[in-house]
Amino acid sequence: MRLIQVAHKCLLALRFENESEEKAKKGRTVNPLTQFKKIPILQLLIALALVARAAGTARAAISDFNGDGHPDYVLQNACTHQTAIWYLNNNVYIGSAWGPTLGWWFLVGAADFNRDGHPDYVLLNSNNAPDTAIWYLSGRTFVGSAYGPSVPSGWGWVATGDFNGDGHPDYVLYNPGTRQTAIWYLNNNVYVSGGYGPTLPNGWALVGAADFNRDGHPDYVLEHVTGQTAIWYLSGRTFVGSAYGPTVRSGWGWAGTADFNGDGNPDYVLYNADTRQTAIWYLNNNVYTGSAWGPTLPAGWSLVAAWCAPWDYGYGCCQ
Repeated sequence: MRLIQVAHKCLLALRFENESEEKAKKGRTVNPLTQFKKIPILQLLIALALVARAAGTARAAISDFNGDGHPDYVLQNACTHQTAIWYLNNNVYIGSAWGPTLGWWFLVGAADFNRDGHPDYVLLNSNNAPDTAIWYLSGRTFVGSAYGPSVPSGWGWVATGDFNGDGHPDYVLYNPGTRQTAIWYLNNNVYVSGGYGPTLPNGWALVGAADFNRDGHPDYVLEHVTGQTAIWYLSGRTFVGSAYGPTVRSGWGWAGTADFNGDGNPDYVLYNADTRQTAIWYLNNNVYTGSAWGPTLPAGWSLVAAWCAPWDYGYGCCQ
């Protein structure tokens, strides 16, 4: 918890625009980056690593956009804010098409919110206490949009899943400071009600959700700071059991889950941001059964959102 508090202090120091504005109101100027001098470098590095993992930033939008029964990748370009759909057959690239341009939003997921049979984009405007929006698609074509509920301070958006069995995707939220989880029940884009889910143990973060034991209820995917994963089986939002999943190797990030080989079991999608290589880890419930390389992304494109500070208006992500 101490490291989390230090990390929050570091991240607040980085928000130099807000800090400078407050100091300016009091007639003083400040370079907030000098605040790092007050923080031991080892604590700083460890704390930032923990918060980066706890925030669950490496989330990909993966769904079946062409209706062939196979999950597809959504790529995003941090410089142009353009999206693209890469159609897959299992792990093999078979074609692509442009998707809508995001503007100053970040794409973090895909689910069918208006129940028209087509996955829609889930967008956030930041990685902490974000506003949310749903962009309705027909295949790859934008057909409309609506705001979703705004996430409260201290919480982050993690995943979608139908936790109350009403046929509508719900939001999964996570508070990295308290390790508390919550489910927000939605009707399309509208918040209906919410409830707390289980609290995670120290060192673990919530990164995704899918039905791993095929009981009709979405389960949590947890990741430890070591890269170890675990499945927490849920009934609604109630914890009913757990099992370890495979450990993600150094240099790779857990990016999402979907059934790529059509066996009815969710698989892991891994992403290496340095090489832009993707990989599929095939699972039977929590057990690793094999793997295959997915396509490598072209330069300038990413499988996950490239988070920028709000004052950068996207340009800080442009490499």
